[in-house]
Amino acid sequence: MTDILALVEAAKAVLEAGGHYQPDNESRALPEVRAITTAPDGIRRECILLTARQKDRAASVLLPHIAGKRAGLTVDDVESILSPPADPGEAPDQWAGYKRYVLFGQFEATWKSADDAGRARLRPLLERLADEFSAPNSTARTAATQLRRLISAQDDATRVPYELIGVLSAVAKALRRAVEAAAEPGRAKTALVRLLSAYPVTGKAKGAWHAEAATVVGMLREPGGTIAALLGAAFSEPGIRGHTSYGRFNRYGTERDEAFLCGAAVLAGQTAASAPELLPQLRRTALEAIAGSCRTGGPGGTGAPGGTAGTSAPGSIRLANHCVAAIADAGLPASVTELRTIERGTGHGALVRAVRKSLDALAAAQGLTSDQLLETAVEDHGLGPDGTRRVALADGWAAVAETDGRTARIGYEDPGGTPRASLPAAVRQASADALAALKKDLKAIRATVAAERIRLDGCLVAGRHWPLEQWRRLYLGHPVTGQLTRGLIWTFRSAAEPDRPTIGIPVDDGTLLASDGAEVPIPSGDETEVRLWHPVRATADDVRDWRRLLLGRRIAQPVKQAFREVYVLTPAEEATRDYSNRFAGHFFRQDQARALLKGRSWKPVPLAPWDDGIDHGIARREYPQPDGRVVLAELFFDMAGPEDHYDITRTGMYRFCVSDQVRFSDPADGDALPLASVPPLTFSEAMRDIDLVIGVSSIGADPEWLDRGEARQFGDYWSRFAFGDLGAGAEVRREVIAALVPALAIADRCELEDRFLKVRGDLRTYRIHLGSGNVLMSPNDQYLCIVSVRNARASKLFLPFDDDPVLSLILSKAFLLADDTKITDPSITRQIAR
Repeated sequence: MTDILALVEAAKAVLEAGGHYQPDNESRALPEVRAITTAPDGIRRECILLTARQKDRAASVLLPHIAGKRAGLTVDDVESILSPPADPGEAPDQWAGYKRYVLFGQFEATWKSADDAGRARLRPLLERLADEFSAPNSTARTAATQLRRLISAQDDATRVPYELIGVLSAVAKALRRAVEAAAEPGRAKTALVRLLSAYPVTGKAKGAWHAEAATVVGMLREPGGTIAALLGAAFSEPGIRGHTSYGRFNRYGTERDEAFLCGAAVLAGQTAASAPELLPQLRRTALEAIAGSCRTGGPGGTGAPGGTAGTSAPGSIRLANHCVAAIADAGLPASVTELRTIERGTGHGALVRAVRKSLDALAAAQGLTSDQLLETAVEDHGLGPDGTRRVALADGWAAVAETDGRTARIGYEDPGGTPRASLPAAVRQASADALAALKKDLKAIRATVAAERIRLDGCLVAGRHWPLEQWRRLYLGHPVTGQLTRGLIWTFRSAAEPDRPTIGIPVDDGTLLASDGAEVPIPSGDETEVRLWHPVRATADDVRDWRRLLLGRRIAQPVKQAFREVYVLTPAEEATRDYSNRFAGHFFRQDQARALLKGRSWKPVPLAPWDDGIDHGIARREYPQPDGRVVLAELFFDMAGPEDHYDITRTGMYRFCVSDQVRFSDPADGDALPLASVPPLTFSEAMRDIDLVIGVSSIGADPEWLDRGEARQFGDYWSRFAFGDLGAGAEVRREVIAALVPALAIADRCELEDRFLKVRGDLRTYRIHLGSGNVLMSPNDQYLCIVSVRNARASKLFLPFDDDPVLSLILSKAFLLADDTKITDPSITRQIAR
């Protein structure tokens, strides 16, 4: 024993003196250390046992240097290390947990070599050690899972090792309940839990894991439902919280819980071909997983479920990325739809990049560009060429799913084929399953329609074009996209007459509706090129003709096209040459503007006090050109004022900013482009984006601004915005209102002025600003604050586009105020009575 003690003490001394706290080649080469590591197994084993029992810091430094190689610890040895002290009053070893972690491999080897009796003695000790390793702030939770898996490997195959899931977090408890409730045999549950608990805490699983996964999925009776329940378990508990190994809060409990869910996501991707309902579940999981890392939760707030107002709720980018990868790995047509839905549903840059990378990979695998993939992978949902699908119901009734240019709906037909508004109760009850399935499909159809509207708007911005036959196949002939195509204006340019294009709205496969109401044939020929018509390329007369036709024939466009705002160079911009001040000087909420910009494919750089290297904010968007060039648009903005230096959002950004110049450049060399050289389509679309963002995020768009008393230094600006000159969007709005008002039931009470819709009530006369929707009352232009209003008559009006909430607000206010004696809202009646 004296020799063993001397070896240990000498090694401890030299390691402490040289600062060798971690094993490396230099420390292992020290003679005092090598004297132990190269000693016979019996001596090395005694040195390990002695060091493990010592309680000083130096022993904890030495142990990892000498315990890497298996020393053949016996069951008695492990018991001596792990058994509680015989004397309760004995001083505790503060390094005990660390030394047990270092000896984990030794314990594992002892278990594997022990007989049944030895394992019976070791089992309670190792289970207690696994619990110790699973403590919230422990860095050894991976070892805990390995220990539990090791112990359970010899158990009855029908005994589900729930201990591998754990019980420390709400997520773990929810996962356990999901497994318990699954309608699966015991052996399948056991295999599933062992598989998912073996998913790595970092990185991705290796090939052996995936091979085992295929076997486990084959054992499941209801793989779709079981895996979906596991993914849903992450969100089944309100206020889910747990600790990571670094003490951070995470909505998904420990890293093991997160890894378990990541494994479930991988299984979902492998199973989606036979259980397509898993793709929407993966999409929901991805969006829920990322929500906490970019928003704050709370009752009635915008955060993730279960959040607490005013607290940060970090989500899991790892889980979200695994869901995205699983959707892509499924390789189904619906994969593209779900990935695009995720892209639209989040502002998280890392997740958006992951989605786009997955889409690029899917496209490359098929030899396509991303744009080509998006247009070839549009789901048809079993709809016929006319965009409808009939489902037979009881007693000869039928349900009809149908699409149009904006959405999808379900209608009903009686046995005689007559459309009906509803079903008889008996038919509804007898056909409950069929109706439930159809309503589920309806949600998917609506998602596809929404995605196609956004994609077609992008095609309009990019100026894309197609050969005629490709356009017929991918657009006009598609059951979903075809319904949108028939609400849009297209330009057909034949090779024979390139200077005399044919323009119209498709009526059928061979006919177009022209702006004068005449029907003309679609030009034929293999070299005919098709593109979306854009008002920036048309004359003012042509634009007016198309607008008149749409209003007269009540054609609702899926994309704002004929009524699209057009922005051309102004004399002031010609004078400034390479920058525009058109939208400078607007005070806006930065967080809201950022979300809007991201939704329109801009990349905003935040302006915040924590980044001293940035003296102004900037938002950028690249506009690819048909010739392969790229034009970069940039919007600059600054902090609203020195007095707001400490007015920051929960995310640390300045709350209010003021807009500055808009510039364009060539990203290849960074050189600024003269505005006159920017392609008109790109200039108009970039300025339109900025106008829309400013119009929504500006403090002038907030009707309660003055009442709340926020930032009084912006009061003059608010008044100018709320009742000032009309911008391009408001001018379009004015034109639509001018066409609609004569047909309104309140037409005799309405009068259109330069900037206002004047409405005569019985109590007062009101002027609704066509830009902001704010209201002034006669006789002294007193401001009338109406936060929001929904009017049944206004909601039934035909509108040629549906992406202008201010237009709907103005019409609703007009109906409300024309009948002001029937207003019951006290917040409004008190203001009118002043």
